[in-house]
Amino acid sequence: MSAPESGSRFAFTEERGISRRQLLKRAATGAGSLALAGSLGDLLAACGSGTSSSGSGQALGPDTTGSITVWHYSPQQDVKTVQDYTALFTKKYPKVDVKLQYVEFSEMPKRAIAAAAAKSGPDVFVYGGNEVSAMYKAGCFRSVDDRWTAFADKSLFPDGVLTKFGGKVYGVKGYVNLTGLWYNKDILDQVGVQPPKTVDDVTSTFAKIAASAKKYTAIALTGQPTDQGDWTAWPWLSGFGFSYGNPDQSAIEQAFSLVNEWARKGYLPKESVSWGQAETFTRFAVGDVAFMENGNWNIGPAKRQLGTKFNYGTAQLPTGPRSGGLFLGGEALWTGGFSKSPDLAWAYMHETLLSKAGLLITLAESGGIPARADMANLTEVTSNPLLEPYIQEVRSRGSEYPPEGGAAIAAQAVVAQNWSAVIAGQKSPSQAAKDTAEGVKANFHK
Repeated sequence: MSAPESGSRFAFTEERGISRRQLLKRAATGAGSLALAGSLGDLLAACGSGTSSSGSGQALGPDTTGSITVWHYSPQQDVKTVQDYTALFTKKYPKVDVKLQYVEFSEMPKRAIAAAAAKSGPDVFVYGGNEVSAMYKAGCFRSVDDRWTAFADKSLFPDGVLTKFGGKVYGVKGYVNLTGLWYNKDILDQVGVQPPKTVDDVTSTFAKIAASAKKYTAIALTGQPTDQGDWTAWPWLSGFGFSYGNPDQSAIEQAFSLVNEWARKGYLPKESVSWGQAETFTRFAVGDVAFMENGNWNIGPAKRQLGTKFNYGTAQLPTGPRSGGLFLGGEALWTGGFSKSPDLAWAYMHETLLSKAGLLITLAESGGIPARADMANLTEVTSNPLLEPYIQEVRSRGSEYPPEGGAAIAAQAVVAQNWSAVIAGQKSPSQAAKDTAEGVKANFHK
């Protein structure tokens, strides 16, 4: 989500929840080569002006000249990461001027669509929000399908990091963020249980925790009727066979029955309907919660805030009968629809967030999990055991976010509202499933 993600090597900003949406909505000032976004006129003047001596498929090299503009939304405290991986590109192409342009997260789609209407815009977008469908329809992006097909390392990336429209690749995420199952090891040891591996084991495990002599809460998760709720619900719903293209009512009811039972029996606090991902972590940090569904972006805050308060670990989320998926948040790279330097734009993409060196920068500085399969066994990745379950989930269950290339935004809201309603006890699982299936069908327009 975009929540979805500084301090230590594997630190994460606490407010991030999945493509870092909450934090990145903040206004910020620029640093280094970062140019501040001003009026729309300023943005248009700054964009679409990229020139290159090799803009028509010619070979690029150290003598290639030109300039490209990159729009991003990393605020001042995070922009060093963008600057550092951009330095990889400028080292290889020292005569190309890269202009980093800050555009506040919520403004990015509006500014991009306005720029496209004027047949302008940046050469590269760094954007991980769920407005990509609207941006694509407005002509903000250029397909990179041919370049991706010819990209030697394409087989190292899971399909879940690709955003396609009309069957063609437009956006690619080099790193990802996703949810997993956190656990309080001290509680699990006292009760004598292990992290459940399948949905069939979950409720019985929660029951044992609730039956303990000490009053423990079995699980904390996000029950908000927002995109954070939809993000949290997706692994459970898809685990029973739900998808936005096929909103099977039976699958929805099975997932809703599961979480409704947890809430009715007190395994999941009903006040979780007001929790976002940050509040969920805060509740887990109290020390009396056995499990938490939350993301890799909490590794840094856990180290800082929990310390030695209690022992904790992470595991993969339980799988359902249909295995299920987990949304892969993170920022995708896109070539601008009106770029005059598409060759340089693609070169920027593969030299930065599609390269090992670039992804090691994001891992060290912002904690994003590299999507490249050939990085899974690097010491920089394996040295933190809390990351391992997330890496396994990326390989086996990572799914595109936003789902269906952003065409499911309104349908996602329907899911989130009904997910929250069954936790609160405002709807029965059967009624919520019926409303969800009908609402998704009415609001999903691919």
